[in-house]
Amino acid sequence: MKLVTRDNLERWAETNFSKGDLPYLISRLVRVNKPNLNNKIQFFMKIKITMVRLFFIFSILFSSCVADKKIFEVENAELLGGASIVSDKSASGGYLVTLSKSGDGVQFKNLPEANKLAIRYASLDVGTLSVNVNDQPAKKVNIHSSGALSGSFLNAIIDIRVPKGAKLYISIDSTDVAINIDQIIIGNGDLDLPPDIWNLPALPVAEGQYPADWKGISKIYTVPVWWREAKFGAWSHWDPQSMPEQGDWYARGMYMEGNSQYEFHLKNFGHPSDYGYKDICHNWVIDKWNPEELMNLYVEMGARYFMAMGVHHDNFDCYDSKYQQWNSVNVGPKVDIVGTWEKIARKHGMRFGIGFHNTPGRTWGQFMTVRYTSDKKGVKAGVPYDALQTIKDGTGKWWEGMDPVDLYGPVHGKNDPLHSPYANQFMWRVDDAITKYHPDIIYFDEHAGNSQYDLGVNMGLGFLAPALIANYYNKSLQWNQGKMDVVINLKAVGGRYNSFQNDPELLPFVDRALVKSTEFHIEPEIMAYPFQTETSIAEWHYKTGMKYMDSKKVIELLLENVSRNGTLLLNLTQHDRGDLDAQVIRVAKDVGSWLKTNGEAVYGSRPFEICTENSVRFTRNNGYVYATILEWKDSTITIDALRSGGNTLGEVSKVELLGSDATMEFVQDENGLTVTPNDKVQALQGIDNQNLSEGCRVLRITHDKGWINDDDPGVSAPGWFRVSNLGTNDYNNDLTISELTGDVWSCSFTGNIIKVIAPKDAGAGKIEIQIDGKTRGTADLSTNGERKPQQMVYELKNLGSGEHIISIINRGSGRVAIDALITAN
Repeated sequence: MKLVTRDNLERWAETNFSKGDLPYLISRLVRVNKPNLNNKIQFFMKIKITMVRLFFIFSILFSSCVADKKIFEVENAELLGGASIVSDKSASGGYLVTLSKSGDGVQFKNLPEANKLAIRYASLDVGTLSVNVNDQPAKKVNIHSSGALSGSFLNAIIDIRVPKGAKLYISIDSTDVAINIDQIIIGNGDLDLPPDIWNLPALPVAEGQYPADWKGISKIYTVPVWWREAKFGAWSHWDPQSMPEQGDWYARGMYMEGNSQYEFHLKNFGHPSDYGYKDICHNWVIDKWNPEELMNLYVEMGARYFMAMGVHHDNFDCYDSKYQQWNSVNVGPKVDIVGTWEKIARKHGMRFGIGFHNTPGRTWGQFMTVRYTSDKKGVKAGVPYDALQTIKDGTGKWWEGMDPVDLYGPVHGKNDPLHSPYANQFMWRVDDAITKYHPDIIYFDEHAGNSQYDLGVNMGLGFLAPALIANYYNKSLQWNQGKMDVVINLKAVGGRYNSFQNDPELLPFVDRALVKSTEFHIEPEIMAYPFQTETSIAEWHYKTGMKYMDSKKVIELLLENVSRNGTLLLNLTQHDRGDLDAQVIRVAKDVGSWLKTNGEAVYGSRPFEICTENSVRFTRNNGYVYATILEWKDSTITIDALRSGGNTLGEVSKVELLGSDATMEFVQDENGLTVTPNDKVQALQGIDNQNLSEGCRVLRITHDKGWINDDDPGVSAPGWFRVSNLGTNDYNNDLTISELTGDVWSCSFTGNIIKVIAPKDAGAGKIEIQIDGKTRGTADLSTNGERKPQQMVYELKNLGSGEHIISIINRGSGRVAIDALITAN
């Protein structure tokens, strides 16, 4: 911008205004210079001069800001077909152009270069109109009802390239709907208008090393160390649906005549045609929400990460959303809930996550569609629910200027949610949140693939998923200085709800590209890759009279997951106003007390060769094997899996009961490990639940085969794949395998001696061993005879004390596998 002076302001005024215009006349006053003017006139003139200078400075600034757009009144365009001009005092130019039948249109000529178009329109329909630039194919623009054909307007905004001097056609064909057009705006940037969330383009994937395809992602991604260490997370599954305190999915059930939530709504709030979900959001009060106090409780409970509700299936964003005006900053609490959680979680050293439940299948397919109806009987039979209200209906009400369609969606069916106008909006809203809050985890209550149906809707993210993941991973590298340190959770990756039934060949890659999650259902066996189970202490959303899970059950679920290579995410169900019942607080404190004593069996642990035996759950950590006994009887117990001569457990030299001074007598033989306490074991302190304090105890077992397994802490193996539950006599019953020459498996270790353990097999390839970046040898993993597990294929001594890094590189000619490392000083 040029320097603003009196002279160039005056020249600017002379250029842009005629001599009769007020700005010109005022600008001339600054030239007056008569020494005989009295003080009052001088004072007046100084004020005038100041006002003039400010006026033109702001004028220049404003013109600079808006110079990137041009407004064209539609009545000045060339009419096509049967298009007609109608008078409308509320229109920007006093007139509208009506397009009512196929072939009707308007043409704008000699337009300036631009990349964005806004069409200000009025309509009573939901559908599309057609836009062409020069001779290019038509682009369909989504429109919906503004509530009237005049006096109420919406903007449809699209990205479209308009070359300098181009012609622009706006028309309707046989597939489009009738519309009245007021004006168009073309230019660059946002055109000084809020986003049109129903015409957003496809989200471009952020630049970075992660491509938007499953195979490409899986070759690079490694689950971060912090996630493997954490094992336990806390969830605040809390949003406006908590307000009625009638359980989960209230935003759907309240619109379903005969549903218990509908009946409750009718009795306590009124009919959904008068008092809808938007009003629930408006009246959601969170005066008892104390996030600092809650985060203290989550930490005390032993959680290592925290998940905030970003948005549920209801479509209401609990954050300062750019692409959803129906959010907690604008409506209801008037608070950025996610932003508040994020700051407090990080202050407490917790990893922070955001949950997104507003996927196309759930929100567009299942929740929105039940609202476009009315009662079938009673005094309100046939009266549309409030989801059919328009922006015009808000005139004079608390929601004036807000479009209900942005919350409820335009009227539509259940088919093909991934190709709906909502799908792009969903992607942009996720991108907006991750850009604002830099979460360490993002969770989606949705299938990764798209082969499953639920409530008549084709579920899953399908082709959107790889782009969503790549965008998140690449952006995270920017805020984490190039380090991959984030996790994404998606559902139905294999298992009983497998969403890749149409693309089974993708499953091995998807498994390595994310951390799969399941709701309530725990994986039945040890998983080769980390997973998560999400569960709730009671209902997901508060329901009056609900019963809570006790602390012993929480610990049982935690160990069921951890022993299988999983993590538990637990929701502590909040009241509508944000607080917790005293019983929930007590459960959380009990869990935390138990973990303070027994956490070494949980945090940072890895599965043992089997996960369970009767009431025992097994884990490994730092060379120890842990046996968590969920039904401790303070008497002799024999654990068959810990017998002598096993593939993973060596000779046992010591058995301890965590949190107890009682001596444990033991005998290990071919029948198992028999443990007998020689003193009465006292209950764990600080735990109210006696079943937990007395009946759930952990044995720490010291043995002489505490090797580093192929997936233990310190290991990195991008591109390699894992197999578990093998039954082929390998250490810990699992292997890490490579089929691609050049793949690198690495591990940090401390010691003076290193031994590599691997199976030898017919047709296996060769490996190169590097220590601290230098090649130290090779090993051929092939054999002419039968397969040989747990072979020492390489040994190196005299490394020197301190920490080292071993890298094992696949050098081809066949598949190679890593089983374990043995280190010594």
